[in-house]
Amino acid sequence: MHPQLDQLWYTLRKDAWFGGLPLAMQAGMLGLSSTKRLKKGQSLFFRGDPADGVYALIEGRLDALTGSEHGDEAVQLQMEPVFWFGEIGLYDKLPRTHHVRAAEPSLVMWLDNPRLRQLLNSQPEFWFHFGLLLTQKLRLAMFMLDGRMLASNDLRVARLLLMAQHYAPGQGKVRRRLLVQQKELAEVLGMSRQTVNSVLQRLKAAGLIELAYSQVEIVDLPALQEKVQFDNWLPMASR
Repeated sequence: MHPQLDQLWYTLRKDAWFGGLPLAMQAGMLGLSSTKRLKKGQSLFFRGDPADGVYALIEGRLDALTGSEHGDEAVQLQMEPVFWFGEIGLYDKLPRTHHVRAAEPSLVMWLDNPRLRQLLNSQPEFWFHFGLLLTQKLRLAMFMLDGRMLASNDLRVARLLLMAQHYAPGQGKVRRRLLVQQKELAEVLGMSRQTVNSVLQRLKAAGLIELAYSQVEIVDLPALQEKVQFDNWLPMASR
């Protein structure tokens, strides 16, 4: 195996989704892959761009941004390794839904759609695995949408923290220390920074989290999960 592919495989096999794929599918995906490095602030693609392939974030951090009619942008999702994205266009062939930009120097792996479809069509059962990736994201989208109906700001913030630590899609390792700014939490939830800060302080006082500069550490994961009934929403692959 080429040294670069060997390093990619070493990183990706730690990912629960990729690690669960048939070996032939893993090899096929690596064989048609290419990589791209992004500088901080560099855009990978914009909303409305053609869906040219599926990506995996290997190193760094990416922001998925959405815009308003006034041209303002807000972070809707933060991505950390290993994070797969762009698979919607693999199915519907429609344009990109978000602007994706590097929040820090990053490395992504790219699988172009025409060649990836050839691989999947050669073994139709391979399509199931990308369908599973897609439905896992749908489940978590419903989790967040359900949270927007809650009157409690505490529960909405707690849900977002749990989603961030538990579910970078396909991620096998649970992270409890989150590199996140209150401004970013506020943008995702549509709240003010003051409201988010008040919620975080209450969660800290309850012994559920600890706060540091640009960091939130979950110190009582079971209690935080119980608070929002998180287990009812977990993707099946992560149980």
